[in-house]
Amino acid sequence: MWVIMAVSIQLLSGPNSWAVADQGTFESEDACEAALSEAVPRTLSDGMRLAWEQSELKFLCIKVRDS
Repeated sequence: MWVIMAVSIQLLSGPNSWAVADQGTFESEDACEAALSEAVPRTLSDGMRLAWEQSELKFLCIKVRDS
């Protein structure tokens, strides 16, 4: 199972990451990457899109560990 993760780092508070739950899970990395390509930047709010455009926010497909 694969999920899309959002990752950013703030100067004072450090790393911040979260699963992009509204995109669900995926059976393969290719399916996850395809959904990511379709959703970003189209579905981002103005603030999130600006952070993404300035490379302050990244989206990654990560495989979920079994245990």
